[in-house]
Amino acid sequence: MAAGLLLLGATAAAALPAAASTPGSDTAVVDSGAGWTVTRAAGGYVVSLVLATALPVKDDTPELLADGQDLGPAAESADGRTLTVTTGDQSVATAKAVSWQWSSGGNSTAVGPSVLPSEGAQLRAQQKARPTTPGASGTSGTTSGDPTTIGKGSYTIADYNFGAQAIPLADIGGIRGELEGRIYLPTAGGAHPLVIFLHGRHSSCYNTTTLKGASGSWPCPAGTAPILSYAGYDGAGEALAADGYTVVSISANAINANDNQLSPDDGAVTRGQLVLDTLTMLKAANDARPVSYHDAAAGQDVTLDQALAAGRSTYPAGTLTANQLANTMDFSKIGLMGHSRGGEGVVTAGTLNNALPHPWNIKSVFALAPIDFTRATLPDVVTTTLLPYCDGDVSDQQGQHFYADSRDNTFQDNVQRSDIWVMGTDHDFYNSSWTPPYPGAADDWSNVNDPVCGTSATALASGKNTRLTAAQEYQVGSAYIAGFFESTLGGQTGFQGMFDGSGKLPSSVAPYADIRTVAQQPAATREDVTTFKDASPLVSTTGAVTATVCASKYGRTVPEVLPYCTNPGSTLTNQQVPYWTPAAFAPNVPLNPMTHVAWTGTAGGLSVTIPPSERNVSHYDEMTVDMSPDESVTTGTDMTLSVTDSSGHTWSDLVSHLNPWGVSRMPGSTSTLLGKIVLQQVHVPTSALKQAGLNLTRVSKVTFTPAAGADGTTTAGAYLSDLGFDSKDLGTARVRVRPTVNVASTTVEEGSGPGTDHVAVYLSQPSASDVTAYLTVIGSATGKVGLGMQEVTFQPGTTCQAVAIPVTGDSLPGTAPTTSYKIAVSEPTDAVLGSHDFGTVTVREDDGLTGTAVPAPPVGVQGDVCAEHDALSHPGRLTVSDATPVPGETVSVRGSGYRAGESVAFALDSSALGSAIAGSDGTVEFQAVIPADQPYGTAVLTAVGAGSARTTTADIGVGRVPNGGTR
Repeated sequence: MAAGLLLLGATAAAALPAAASTPGSDTAVVDSGAGWTVTRAAGGYVVSLVLATALPVKDDTPELLADGQDLGPAAESADGRTLTVTTGDQSVATAKAVSWQWSSGGNSTAVGPSVLPSEGAQLRAQQKARPTTPGASGTSGTTSGDPTTIGKGSYTIADYNFGAQAIPLADIGGIRGELEGRIYLPTAGGAHPLVIFLHGRHSSCYNTTTLKGASGSWPCPAGTAPILSYAGYDGAGEALAADGYTVVSISANAINANDNQLSPDDGAVTRGQLVLDTLTMLKAANDARPVSYHDAAAGQDVTLDQALAAGRSTYPAGTLTANQLANTMDFSKIGLMGHSRGGEGVVTAGTLNNALPHPWNIKSVFALAPIDFTRATLPDVVTTTLLPYCDGDVSDQQGQHFYADSRDNTFQDNVQRSDIWVMGTDHDFYNSSWTPPYPGAADDWSNVNDPVCGTSATALASGKNTRLTAAQEYQVGSAYIAGFFESTLGGQTGFQGMFDGSGKLPSSVAPYADIRTVAQQPAATREDVTTFKDASPLVSTTGAVTATVCASKYGRTVPEVLPYCTNPGSTLTNQQVPYWTPAAFAPNVPLNPMTHVAWTGTAGGLSVTIPPSERNVSHYDEMTVDMSPDESVTTGTDMTLSVTDSSGHTWSDLVSHLNPWGVSRMPGSTSTLLGKIVLQQVHVPTSALKQAGLNLTRVSKVTFTPAAGADGTTTAGAYLSDLGFDSKDLGTARVRVRPTVNVASTTVEEGSGPGTDHVAVYLSQPSASDVTAYLTVIGSATGKVGLGMQEVTFQPGTTCQAVAIPVTGDSLPGTAPTTSYKIAVSEPTDAVLGSHDFGTVTVREDDGLTGTAVPAPPVGVQGDVCAEHDALSHPGRLTVSDATPVPGETVSVRGSGYRAGESVAFALDSSALGSAIAGSDGTVEFQAVIPADQPYGTAVLTAVGAGSARTTTADIGVGRVPNGGTR
């Protein structure tokens, strides 16, 4: 019975008619085409597509589509040529075509040039495209000093390498990986703040003959050599070391070679745990304790001194010894930087850290061009997210969600968060090991002729080209990485203006960089007037102005509470709406509610009334609001922003005077990757309000009035978010233990018709406040079976919720004994994602199998899934008729608490004894024959349920029969 997992809370769909099967109901292959098949499986279907060539190694992830409808993220074979999705969507059985795309959109496998363009030509193009209008830049001067040159101290560099398979990797199929990296160590004595770098997904190896990237294997096979991605951040590493910070950049090649094949979340937990494991290794080294790991590839233990000696093969000048690392790291000040999937990795390290009984003192996290497949939220640490506008890999800038999802009191914490958009930069060139002429490197922006982001002669002559040179981009990355940690760990206030929304630029990049920052200040120095996320009686419109609270992009397959933010008939792509880019593993979870304002004339406006209790803003430095023109605007629009006090005194100015980016469309071309809608931050100093005669203790209203802008029309629209007053401050980073949100895997019978199963969504510990999260069933987006999504709420004190998943089935055999469907939790509030944020619903095929596969044992009738999950940590006890049997004796065994009808497997130590079916009351009885060769002494009798996984045990003492006696 091919049971389909349905939209959570939806009505079960009718079973697929047998007549729809192709080529016939006697075979498990129900549909096929050129290079693709749809195979019936327990609980649904397996859709496979064979590609002509292997996919390139990217930080993006592939998805399958049936007749153009998204089926969700696909598992990738080791050779990169076969993509597979398990889905309950019955419409795939009659699909006419199966294709693939990247999760960010498009299916291009093209790569950009592997040779850098003329630097002189790029500099001339920048001069030609540079704005000449006064005030066209939203920046406000340069920092006092530059993060990359302020440090004058001496330092040493060394690589370490414990071996290619030195450490077990978490959540990636039980494989082992390298423990390798580069250390930048100040030579001055004492303990220094510690910064960890983690690179993203790139080819792990390169062909030593062709110098092209090679993927799919680790350790690197013969004829290839490792790509040293960890060595690509020397600029930031050396700048920080010179300024008194210990920096360790770690390698993740084994993860890159296996994540799309073996990891349920494409490597987020694996990368996060690698960061924490590296901290454990460094702490031991700092404490002068012995450090040793077993390299399974070489079959030997490797000490830290041996690892440092091995590192001289990649950094010959390294002279560090283990003794020199002692007492060099200050573990009360830890910062993390991650690039691309490494960006998601360091955010995950932060959330995993929140679950530890004694968390590391992580103070700040810098996510560079990150992916965010799961919509994680991160509390308690200062964070910034850097987003390259010409990113050709993570082209939907989905990492923006790290900022958006964690702001606005998602947590009860007190830290600054910011987004930084860097115009004219691609994804890869922030890492010198991903930049030509390094082997395997190329420009990830493949459309070389694009006038905005391309690098061909045609593009550079367009007069619109924004691309920075590779050296300029690398310097931007080095300056912002170094400046962030110098600010957040070292308290160097001169660099805070790079991140707090002030628009300060480091002097080394100010002559050429266009960098746009949006920041939210800590709760203690901020008063939110309105987030614009919800309808409010404080917000009103008049005249030709309308306002609608909206969320998400068109095309979601689960009914949304709020209307879409995109205009009716919109053709904007995922890449053009980063705020509403659906996450790969949470595509229907609502995205970034805000208010969409539209107007057909200049009469009227939108007003926000400030409640009397919040009208004293005299202790704040500025008012801010985030805004962007909508897609109806071609070039630019405008609004007059006004602030009024209770006596009627008013301050007003055009937004185009305050920050022209707030009412101007982002650079665009014919590319569907550009012309993005991105909120920009508008700042009004409270000193300006005071100068205009306002009483800052009685500010009563903020008004937005339409005005004609660059388009010269009074019909337009804009998005508004986060109106409030604040004073700039980093806040206080204080990591604490928080509840984690997880989902328990479960196994169910397939059934023969409509029904309901459940999964347990649980917290690791009770919360004193409400916790919310979303559960998603992955693997189907449209058709008769929708991708399931449901919000889950935990009231204070509760730790588990049973979430219903309707199913339907038929009576057809399959090819596999069981089929697993991926489930995930995402976007928690007042809790973080746990290490079990992904799980599976495994469906047992109960209608027989085609071929020679062996059926799986019955899994029984699902019980209370929360109780079943809780029982896993509390094994029960078996009762036995004889606790001191002898070899060959038969013992009666009885257990309870199992599912009705599930098979229970019995074993004595490692010897399987057989199985029995639990009765309707959950009890099971079994006649266990003690093996004749069972060793004498204490042994453990174990009974494990096939469906509930419940375990019960009994200790027995296997004895000898007295000489001449019988038992």
